[in-house]
Amino acid sequence: MSQERRHLLAQAALCFEQAGQPGAAARCRDKAGELAAAAELYQLAGELTKAADCWQRAGRTDAAASCLLALGRPQDAAQLWVDAGDRLEAAWILAMDAAQPQRAHRLLAGLTAAGPGEQQRLRIARTLCMALERQPDQLVTVLDRVGDELADVTPASEQARVAQWAVQAAGMLRRPDLAARIFAAAYLCRVPGTLSRWRTWAAGALGGTAGIPEREL
Repeated sequence: MSQERRHLLAQAALCFEQAGQPGAAARCRDKAGELAAAAELYQLAGELTKAADCWQRAGRTDAAASCLLALGRPQDAAQLWVDAGDRLEAAWILAMDAAQPQRAHRLLAGLTAAGPGEQQRLRIARTLCMALERQPDQLVTVLDRVGDELADVTPASEQARVAQWAVQAAGMLRRPDLAARIFAAAYLCRVPGTLSRWRTWAAGALGGTAGIPEREL
């Protein structure tokens, strides 16, 4: 595509954005090859299937999978991660969002993890599958250990991911006490964004935020 054509599409997209027509703007950005910008506009327009396609073509499997999950298509979201070579993420979605622990277990078979954060997430995923198959005790034990081991995880983004999975698993067990301990550990580890997530969770799960810090450390 010529530079002139790209420029015209970008100008058209800008006009559509200013006119409050994100769907039309997204199509222009898409044609121009501006995939991330197109995906964001498709999301703004509520066209999540097209947004997922753009994110996938842009190499953003995480964002594409999030769109499919929002559409209630967890199996398709999991397949994106399989295609991207991340069986752990795929298995987590199958267990947590699709309630298919046996399929998740098969993906996890023989899987090894690199680094303490990924190792923790692999343990959580495996024991979540067991819990969904009516064997919850080991998951409780694993979640109890998360708080003690979180400080050893790097980088901060991986700490946040471990904490997120652990809180979700605690929710599956209906154990807000475990979730609260995990949030507290993430807060003490100064994982970015923990306080706002903790307070939001508490408002919904506990009916209030009494006793939860109001400021970052």
